Amino acid sequence: MPTEPQTTTLELTTRGRVVAWLAALAAGAAWLGDDPNARLAAALLAAPLLVDLVLRQRRLHATEVRVQARRCVAGAPFTETLTLVHHGRRPLHEVLLREPRTMRLEAPALLPSLPPGEPVRVEVRQRSHQRSHQLERAFELVSQWPLGLLRTRAAVRIAADLVTEPARVPLRAELVRAIAAHEQAPQDRSQLPGPEFHSLREHLPEEDARLVHALRSAALGTLVRRVTQGRVPQLVGIVLDLRRPPRRPLNQGLRRFEWSLGACASLLHTLRQHGAAARVLVLAEEHADLLVRGPAQELELLTLLAEAGPTPHRPVPAAQFDALRHLEHCYWIPAGSYLAAPEFAAMPGEVTLVGGDFE
Repeated sequence: MPTEPQTTTLELTTRGRVVAWLAALAAGAAWLGDDPNARLAAALLAAPLLVDLVLRQRRLHATEVRVQARRCVAGAPFTETLTLVHHGRRPLHEVLLREPRTMRLEAPALLPSLPPGEPVRVEVRQRSHQRSHQLERAFELVSQWPLGLLRTRAAVRIAADLVTEPARVPLRAELVRAIAAHEQAPQDRSQLPGPEFHSLREHLPEEDARLVHALRSAALGTLVRRVTQGRVPQLVGIVLDLRRPPRRPLNQGLRRFEWSLGACASLLHTLRQHGAAARVLVLAEEHADLLVRGPAQELELLTLLAEAGPTPHRPVPAAQFDALRHLEHCYWIPAGSYLAAPEFAAMPGEVTLVGGDFE
């Protein structure tokens, strides 16, 4: 439903301005020279403008746009399904629809005729370039029907959730291998890389569905999952530091910041693929401590990454890291470019610094 009163605006197109100027010149010549041919020319030029004015699409803003909540990755194209319902008295013809935020490089979609009160489904190709979490979406409807001399335009705003997750980035192979370097594997395990199958057990609702063993689940009539051993620990720590270094403005180092958020999302995906859980500590103005064991917690963290921004420096109490002290391996991601954080130096155990080539 619309969130605020909206109207349809009217403007001249380029062709309309040319015809209007010619009609004005002809009318001026007829008035100054009292020439009947000039009066006829002025009437012929003004007639299309009058027809366009009378028959124009008057109530574009009375179109309701329905769309479901959407999650996407920054820079990745997706196809959105929209349902439009026109609440005016006359049908709409030759209407172009676009969402300025997600269709900057995409052509507007030409809608079919919209009869009053009848829902019409359309699919549009979109791409969200900027990481964000939007609670409102704005669509623009434009029509030049019938003659193309006048353009009617309306902006339709609706309450809809759009989460744009950070763009995924390629990670160096040694970052993933850093976990396995200190993991003690059974002596009788194979020499193949990656986790090794160990057993089956009942699948819990909050766990990742990708670990379900399809054949055994079908045979037993209940969901069972694979249990693996070796190479990847059961629980890995991730510290995402959003703090800027002391006396450093917030608007510097934004390239590293965006890359680091993408690296966090990519690292989390890699760990989840290997069946590992992640204990994620986000250092910001208000610290967040998340235990990611299943899809629900993963989506919660990705939403937090979509909303994140650099924060001023502030010290972190040592007690904040208590949940990470017993873990065998942790990753430290200095998204705010605070590479000399004293908390990083004080971390126990094996800690891998995740960073790109930004210097």
